[in-house]
Amino acid sequence: MKMIKPDTISFRATVTEQEIRDRMALEVLEQIGGLDQDGKKLPGITVSVRRGEGRAGGYTIDISGPAPARIYLPKGGDM
Repeated sequence: MKMIKPDTISFRATVTEQEIRDRMALEVLEQIGGLDQDGKKLPGITVSVRRGEGRAGGYTIDISGPAPARIYLPKGGDM
């Protein structure tokens, strides 16, 4: 058997804008404890993901609703 050792590899992934928004919202909900045991959003929580201002504006993620039992926020130096 001959082992093939490629010098380069090429890969392309296609991700929609909605998939990016959904993933960002999910990550924030995970961080603040806004998901139930099945990984679904807790009842009453609303999530809005919008583009920021200008070309380098990034995204703004707004989450509102009843507070979960505990909220985890990053420490000042973690951002």
